Amino acid sequence: MHLMYIPIVLSSLFWGSFVGLAVGTICGILAGPFMPLDVSLGIMQDPINWISRLIMFSFIGFLTGYMIDRINKLNEEKQERNLKSPFYNLPNDRKLFYDIENSIKSGKHFKLITIKLTNLQEIEKYVDNKLAYDIVDDLAQILMYYCGEKAVYSYEKDELIVLACEDGVDYEEKIKSVLEHYCDFPVSMNDYKIRLSLKAGIYVYRGGDASPIEIYNKARIAYEQGEVKESGVYYYDAGLENKKKEMQDITGALLESIKRNELFVVYQPKIDVANNRISGVEALVRWKRNGENLIGPNDFIPVAEEIGFIDKISKFVFNTVTSQMEIWKSKGINIKCSVNTSVNELIHDDYTLWANGIISGKNVNRSDFEIEITERAIAYDDRKFIEKMHYLKELGYQLSIDDFGTGYNSLMSVGEIPFDKLKIDKYFIDRISNTEIAELARLFIEYAHTLGKTVIAEGVETREQLIILKKLKCDEVQGFYYSKPLLPKEFEELYMDFNQVGK
Repeated sequence: MHLMYIPIVLSSLFWGSFVGLAVGTICGILAGPFMPLDVSLGIMQDPINWISRLIMFSFIGFLTGYMIDRINKLNEEKQERNLKSPFYNLPNDRKLFYDIENSIKSGKHFKLITIKLTNLQEIEKYVDNKLAYDIVDDLAQILMYYCGEKAVYSYEKDELIVLACEDGVDYEEKIKSVLEHYCDFPVSMNDYKIRLSLKAGIYVYRGGDASPIEIYNKARIAYEQGEVKESGVYYYDAGLENKKKEMQDITGALLESIKRNELFVVYQPKIDVANNRISGVEALVRWKRNGENLIGPNDFIPVAEEIGFIDKISKFVFNTVTSQMEIWKSKGINIKCSVNTSVNELIHDDYTLWANGIISGKNVNRSDFEIEITERAIAYDDRKFIEKMHYLKELGYQLSIDDFGTGYNSLMSVGEIPFDKLKIDKYFIDRISNTEIAELARLFIEYAHTLGKTVIAEGVETREQLIILKKLKCDEVQGFYYSKPLLPKEFEELYMDFNQVGK
């Protein structure tokens, strides 16, 4: 008799509570009035027994089905919650990856568009928390209107994603028009007028072996192009991804570069144009990773600045240079050496005290060193920085303004700094044959000479450039026309030969 529970429970499991109820009733009837208690004697069951059994079978069938339906419903609700964004009424990244996986398996081509609201955190923090959520929700509604209700997802508070199948609809133009509207006009909402900054990254999937997370990351890599707060639509560029990977790869190695003696300093000669003599050098740091791969300064210096390692590199360079200058002095090579230093380092007294300590322990003078500061890094009317420059000048250091002419306030900022040399940026030297550029260079040189300062041109690579600079009465030049940056021994040989010829 108990075996009858098997069809009752199975019917409830597969077809629900009402089918379970019906099967339980049928089983109760079959095992009830139509089944004798004793077949041979013809004794029938007591009605109370089979009626109780019928009720029990029916109840078990209905209850089992109800409980299973309830469990399934709770699981569906849980799964739905797991696929919903915690911030908005939108599907989240799990649902996105699930849908991308299905699109890949079905062989569909699609575009994944990520939209980053780069200033949403500032709006949330400084304006109104609710306003930030309302702005994203409003943008999501517009995107769903253009691209479909099931095409828009939310990953974080400030990021929306659109999964657009290539079905002939130009989603890109629609999204561009939406972004232009938000970026070109203030958003009026909740009694506020807010300017939004949005960046969109687009990755086009044309098939191939790729996981959903890889596809999503490529779309995110796309919008990392351009300035952080600059709105725009960008397409995925494999070159950018490779560069980012390279940056991550060298970051860890850079932290150990000094310990492993992989950093070294080279020296580019500066030529006194009037006397045709080597008058100084510029110290430049180089990195030979693992003793084999030469990493350019344009690659590792920005990384060093970002991770806070630039101060250690600067100290390494200055320490190396002072030791080298001491050696050269002992050999009768008396020249000045310029060292690039960031404004942030110069402002802090610790670096200045450290440098003074290094110099005092060696047979060199502060006047042997030119501290180069890029003109673009100088903030106009920064009293603390200007005072520090006067202090360094009083200590005896020479001061040089590098990359002159490329900043935003050249004359205003430089006018208050007690500099000794003005270095004209390579941008102008490359175009010095242009009459207008030559005239600008002439004005730079006359301006510096009026103040009694020296002018040096960097990046001189041709004889034509040198002839023009001589006519403009430029004092010094440096560049590949005379020499590439040299190792100490190579520089010594050039110095002896060149200055002997110069005599």
